[in-house]
Amino acid sequence: MKLTKTQKKFVKKNIRKKSLRDISKNLNIPLEDLGIHIKETWGKEKFNDLESPRDILRPQSIKYNKKLVFVFLAFLVFVCYLNSLGNDFVSDDIPIISANSQINNISYIFGPLIFNIRNTVIFLTNKLFGLDPMYFRLPNILLHLGVSYLLFILAAELVSETVGLITAIVFAVHPLAVEAVAWISGGPYVFTAFLILLMLYFYLKNKKLLSLLMFFASVNILIHSAPLGLLPFAFETSRGTLKKNWKRTVPYIVVIASIIPISITLAKQRAESLHLEHYQEKTLMSPLLQIPTAVGEYLKLMFFPKDLTLYHTEISFSPVSFSLHFFVFMCVVLLLFFLYKKSRPLIFWPLLFLIALSATLTPFGISWIVAERYSYFASAGIFVLVAWTMEKTIKKLSKENYPKALYLSLAIIIIPLSIRTIVRNRDWRSHDTLWIATAKFSPSSPQNHNNLGDYYGRHKQYEKAIEEFKKAIELKPGYADAYHNLANVYGETGDIENAIENYQNAIKYNQNLWQSYQNLGAIYFNSGDKEKAKKYLKKALELNPENKNLKGIVDTL
Repeated sequence: MKLTKTQKKFVKKNIRKKSLRDISKNLNIPLEDLGIHIKETWGKEKFNDLESPRDILRPQSIKYNKKLVFVFLAFLVFVCYLNSLGNDFVSDDIPIISANSQINNISYIFGPLIFNIRNTVIFLTNKLFGLDPMYFRLPNILLHLGVSYLLFILAAELVSETVGLITAIVFAVHPLAVEAVAWISGGPYVFTAFLILLMLYFYLKNKKLLSLLMFFASVNILIHSAPLGLLPFAFETSRGTLKKNWKRTVPYIVVIASIIPISITLAKQRAESLHLEHYQEKTLMSPLLQIPTAVGEYLKLMFFPKDLTLYHTEISFSPVSFSLHFFVFMCVVLLLFFLYKKSRPLIFWPLLFLIALSATLTPFGISWIVAERYSYFASAGIFVLVAWTMEKTIKKLSKENYPKALYLSLAIIIIPLSIRTIVRNRDWRSHDTLWIATAKFSPSSPQNHNNLGDYYGRHKQYEKAIEEFKKAIELKPGYADAYHNLANVYGETGDIENAIENYQNAIKYNQNLWQSYQNLGAIYFNSGDKEKAKKYLKKALELNPENKNLKGIVDTL
């Protein structure tokens, strides 16, 4: 509807004094008509300067009761993750929690910068409930609900309520999130996602100090969440308001810059740890190869969450695979350009996807090329675009039955994703179920063959255990842990000669493996060679001086 001459004069007189919503109410005209008039009269750039375009000209959306949305999301999260509550401590949970005496000390609550919220939760959980894995996992699940609801709030605010609802539902039930949610050690990714969304929420509400505090708390939990401080910058860029509001983004950039030295130090420590403890060579990987491959794989897992595994070792770098990954990556780049030109506010979401992954896409070999937990928050950016496309498509195809078509579409999405999530939770039930499930999709992982060897050894299937440990060594020559475990199995079966040989190989490749020295000492002691026994046991004690049992044995020799 065209504005009258009188209405146009009123707009011109009050445009700097009142909000666009107030003007539309004063004139009793639709907000969309007012927005069209301003764009036609003063141009798009001027229009963007006056008020964020998220409030103008966006498609009308169904209004949802926020309390009911929260209850529905809580129901979905509860249904999807109920069967994970009884899962054991697995993999990194052992050294981080169940075998970590430090969680009893108050000093544990401090992170690389200062107070660490997640460590505080672990400390308090241990004090209140002891080492029961259910209570350590519960915060992950509750915060996953919080992340899902905050996504609804933010996407509803920035795009539409329907887009917010679809995004939150898909995020809540998607099986790609299981590694971060059901695995206790994946918790930092859930905690940081929650804090970063609070950072954005407070940023939109112009609560600067609270927003910065959320960002700082996030970085102190997971230091490679630092690039997410660029999200306010990305937001202002997407709204065309960066020129006006750039000063608001500066504090986040300052925080990022201030922790760069700490990040470099931690990255060096991580690289050294991977080399010494996990026998990983110090190599550089070409970003031109790594980034398109990782982005392509993450998108595949988001749209086809079938091959879910702890170790993504089956990524192919063949010319055909790389060409496909590169094509997908270029589609993402072209999407950014298209959205910038045609629908700039939406560009924020693919930028969120890329920024959230950026710290894990470094060429220094300190992170996996692909790990499902890395994509926990990043996936939200893609899900918003999917939700926006769904809303547009359903409205276009089902104008008269839009609500029914929308709810039917959601049901079609929710059911298979929820089932896959519930099934994936079962993979994380125990060490045994995890390693067997991982073997299906990671047959070339030396770590998993080593883990399978441990599984078969504990179940007295020694021939299979030996086979798995040998396979691990074949895939990773110099794998000291696998040599040590192979020696253990030979010792169990009475093959002392092979046990000694493999313990010797273990300490050849890892001179800090005190357990191998200890076991060699035990073998020589049992064979009557006390001199050799004392030599190896003293070396074991030298490497592990806090071991009281070992000290007692050495003192008696």
